[in-house]
Amino acid sequence: MKKKIRRGLALFLVKTLILIARLLPRRTGLSLFSRLGKAAFRLYGKDRECAIRNISLAFPASDSLIVRAIARGSFSALGRNALDALRLTFISREQVLELCMIDGEEHLRSAHDEGKGVVALSGHIGCWEMMGAYLAEKGYKINVIAKDLRDGKLNEMLVDMRKRRGVVSIPRGSGAVTGYRALRKGQTLGMLIDQDIDVDGVFVPFFGIPAHTPRGAAVFALRSGAPVVPMAIHMQPDGMHRISVLPRLELPPEDLPEQERIDELTLKCSGALERLIRIYPQQWVWFHDRWKTRPGPEDRVFGTAGSATA
Repeated sequence: MKKKIRRGLALFLVKTLILIARLLPRRTGLSLFSRLGKAAFRLYGKDRECAIRNISLAFPASDSLIVRAIARGSFSALGRNALDALRLTFISREQVLELCMIDGEEHLRSAHDEGKGVVALSGHIGCWEMMGAYLAEKGYKINVIAKDLRDGKLNEMLVDMRKRRGVVSIPRGSGAVTGYRALRKGQTLGMLIDQDIDVDGVFVPFFGIPAHTPRGAAVFALRSGAPVVPMAIHMQPDGMHRISVLPRLELPPEDLPEQERIDELTLKCSGALERLIRIYPQQWVWFHDRWKTRPGPEDRVFGTAGSATA
């Protein structure tokens, strides 16, 4: 019963926030949601301390005041980006296209034109839902592998929103066949691999610290022949969203064992994500416990000379 009540309240809250986002001018909404993010920084102590701890690990030379400022800014940025994620439920195609600009689209276009599909590598950076919507509105066939939300009604709302924007949502854990089928059709398969989740992974350096990183993007790419193109979206100070597309990742030599090729490509994927996060560090979700899983003595940290320590 308690779970049912919590889910009911969550659904009511999301619908209320969508209504607020619809009624307010966008600039006013950005200000309000920024303040909500700052309030969350003060109220959610566990998440606040996790963000501060992670930023301190990633930027060990930074003063504690700077670390705290980045953490506070990340909550504020999350609020602003959340507003535009909610607005995707009702804004027009023209509004989506007007809100975004893209750098490096030639990297995505050239990879797409080869006809083998594209593994679009990204993370929980900026308004990642906006990036998928923008690319779909530009004519790319976008599929995303994502974990279903625990709340079925909220998950249905999210999947429906993506569908209306032209983005196909593939449930994580059961979407391998669907993902390969999309790549064979020459479509784009979006994957976010920047979190410590319970999937097949390998320890690779991330901001210089061993992080358990999903192998999925590398597996899809190497077994399908699709190029991996890293990209991310960042909201700018003026409220516009800038999508940064990096050159495709170089694939490991074909004469290496498959597992080593997968791990080497995963290492490159992690490095590309770190580069994208460093563009605007405040727009990554720092309160996720990215380094929760620690390597044991028997675990290899791929990309380093020795074995990991606990």
